[in-house]
Amino acid sequence: MTVDVIRTEALVIGAGISGLGQAVELAKARVDFLILEKAHDVGGTWRDNTYPGASCDVESHLYAYSYDRNPDWSSTYAGQAEILAYLQGIARRRGLLSRIRFGTRVTGARWEAAAGEWTVSTAAGTTYVSRFLILGVGGLHAPRIPELAGAETFGGHVWHSSNWNHEVDLTGKRVTLVGVGASGVQIVPHLAERSSELTVFQRSAAWVLPKADVPVSEWRRRMFRLLPWTQALYRLRVYLRREKRGFGFHHRPDALRVAEPVVIRQIETHIDDPELRRKLIPDYRFGCKRVLFSNEYYPALNRPNVRVVTGRPVALKPGAVIDEEGTEHRTDVIIYATGFDVLGSFDRIRIEGLRGQLLADAWRPGPRTYNGVAVPGFPNMFIILGPHGAVPYTGVVVNVEAQARYVLRAIRATRSARAGALVVRPDAEQRFQEEIRERFQHTVWSVGGCRSWYQSDGPSGTVLWPDSTLQYRWRLRRVRQRDYDFIAPATL
Repeated sequence: MTVDVIRTEALVIGAGISGLGQAVELAKARVDFLILEKAHDVGGTWRDNTYPGASCDVESHLYAYSYDRNPDWSSTYAGQAEILAYLQGIARRRGLLSRIRFGTRVTGARWEAAAGEWTVSTAAGTTYVSRFLILGVGGLHAPRIPELAGAETFGGHVWHSSNWNHEVDLTGKRVTLVGVGASGVQIVPHLAERSSELTVFQRSAAWVLPKADVPVSEWRRRMFRLLPWTQALYRLRVYLRREKRGFGFHHRPDALRVAEPVVIRQIETHIDDPELRRKLIPDYRFGCKRVLFSNEYYPALNRPNVRVVTGRPVALKPGAVIDEEGTEHRTDVIIYATGFDVLGSFDRIRIEGLRGQLLADAWRPGPRTYNGVAVPGFPNMFIILGPHGAVPYTGVVVNVEAQARYVLRAIRATRSARAGALVVRPDAEQRFQEEIRERFQHTVWSVGGCRSWYQSDGPSGTVLWPDSTLQYRWRLRRVRQRDYDFIAPATL
């Protein structure tokens, strides 16, 4: 049997917001590249998450590439369909569609030391060979679904929020929603309005601020179209305002306390039942977990057909969910808004580096990177928006752009050195991990009294970049060549 082999200089895995951002930089630099995408459209998270009310909690103008601004955002915070259309437009206008191989699920990637190349295998059997491998797989599409005793006996409809079943009419049905994170808070109002009974399982309460979402006026959109520099200034203003707030998250956690009374007043205003009020006030500091935004969440919970159960479901039986106290809750539909396995996207691909080392093994018990983009033992491999490369208080696009440009600089550095590959030194990665640990210990994500996916059992203690994006972008402005080994292919 003949195996198709396709060669390119750089191979990008994933056509979401990170993969497209990297592709734009490679295209501008005239680097030969291809993108492998398992789905049949671009968009990643914004393609998959079509649940009712799906929207961004970062301002539209900041949740867009700086070099491809959209003057026609309809509201302060864009919804899923509008963001997806924006990403589709970029792929089309920038000529990226011809570089994308849709419906191509990557199963493995192996570094071939003698040749100084990556060999990438796919489910369809086609093999891709590239000098550089860039993982833009994201961390928000491997859903976490709890394994509950008796799940096979339930008999009703069950799905995860990232795989919404639009064929099921929820009107008049008894619905159970598990999880009140970012997706759950957006879904609750929709379910509360349509279901006859809504049971919400809340493992821990969230801090939910009002969302200042308003339509963008026509005169403002016209101004942005005619005078693009005004939109650039507006975006810069939004960015700096978020960076100012971010200082409280990563340097002055006590300063965030001023926001807590705002949320508590919202709860007291919209929730009639004192016992429910008590359930909805978090027992950890504001900012320790992701801060959420909604104007409809608390009023929806106050409806007579909605009840909040603290804790998590422990088992299922025909037509019912059983909570930690053994109480049965009759239900027709179960929807899991239980988040994602942030490393699951990497685990589904068998990635072998030097001497056959697996990335999954290198990341036990927790992920470790250098600058959030490179891993020792994996030459010419880079990660966009992976561990230690993002912050939760602002939009991810600014970091995506910094990382994509850093990768391009690394490619150019390898070429300039006439090397076959570059690989980050273990001592450089160790210093970075120690620095991350020190920074993280002073953040609200560490001292705020909660346990979240922001934390890790790895050497740094976190999967975040625990400082400002300004500082991160400054760090990635150049490639520190002394932190890398440049090696000829024949000596690898």
